[in-house]
Amino acid sequence: MSTNPELAKLWTPEGTNVEEYMGLLKANQLICMLSLRYRLGFVRTGHLPWYAAKLMESDVCRRYWQRFGDLRAQEAKGDERAEHFTRVLDQAAKNHLQAQLAAA
Repeated sequence: MSTNPELAKLWTPEGTNVEEYMGLLKANQLICMLSLRYRLGFVRTGHLPWYAAKLMESDVCRRYWQRFGDLRAQEAKGDERAEHFTRVLDQAAKNHLQAQLAAA
């Protein structure tokens, strides 16, 4: 769906542009890849904030997090590792916003 507009049209939420939805799907893929690497131990806990900050440098990742971050937090409830991952990504998004505001 992230590469095929015709297929993405079938799943695009009402009121969302197909191209925007495809971008959000790509952002989700990046976040899922980081989550998997973290769960498998390829990203150590101490390095996770750095990776999260790099993700949040991407406008589409920030838009994804703004739209779906709360849903991901709900999905993570009860899973300590997933909750930590979600908190770190949320903090990275907030840090990026604060840095943008400070620079303005």
